[in-house]
Amino acid sequence: MPTISEVSLAYKATKSVETLPSITSPQEATEYLRSIWDENTLELREEFIVVLLNNAKKVLGWSRISIGGSTATIVEPSAVFQLALLGKADSIICAHNHPSGNLRASSADISLTRRLTDAGKLLGITVDDHVILTQGGYLSLREQGLI
Repeated sequence: MPTISEVSLAYKATKSVETLPSITSPQEATEYLRSIWDENTLELREEFIVVLLNNAKKVLGWSRISIGGSTATIVEPSAVFQLALLGKADSIICAHNHPSGNLRASSADISLTRRLTDAGKLLGITVDDHVILTQGGYLSLREQGLI
């Protein structure tokens, strides 16, 4: 009989939850994102980052999901929610940058956000916002009524 490997999961927080930053608004999300984003790549290439939040909107962590070219990056919903599930997130904030400086959500941005929102509903993980960053500003899809 063949041996089948055991799969196990473990989670250990490295900081007390009281010391974690909170994100409760698009402005706070933008401030946090700018603190972790490599400013040298903001106008170079598109990147997609996911921030994990607990039910009190404390930041559990973040991860860069994809790095693309100057006009696009590929985001697989499975990668987003694999991270969210393994990180014990109750909700997430998605973000990507527009190197062009254009602060309008493209049809692809809106479509991806809807796919992620729908997938999150199935898993019980809320997409709190999708923020688009540029060197000079930001756009919150939540504020625009697109989530």
